Amino acid sequence: MGFSIEKFKSEKTGRFNGVSAMSKQDCFDKSLNIINDLKAEVVHKSFKNGYIIALNFSNSFDCCLDSTEAGIFITEMETGDVKVEVISNNSLLAKKLSVEFFERLRA
Repeated sequence: MGFSIEKFKSEKTGRFNGVSAMSKQDCFDKSLNIINDLKAEVVHKSFKNGYIIALNFSNSFDCCLDSTEAGIFITEMETGDVKVEVISNNSLLAKKLSVEFFERLRA
């Protein structure tokens, strides 16, 4: 059975993004560390395709079930920076996670 990220690509409300002045590799590695620090569990990841999918955010946020997934999508920009998107079909989780995630990413 394959894995699809289509449900994240089509999400409109639970989508928050920012730009970070770091390489894709550094951003990917730091994102994995942030997810780990939030006691969530990475279930799918692809550096080549620029995404990390995780669940168990209920360990850090009370607005979701342990099975609620969120995705971190990292895209290289022509400027050398990266665009980072935090996406979940649970828009409240996406909002709370994005605030925490971008704060930690900037630290």
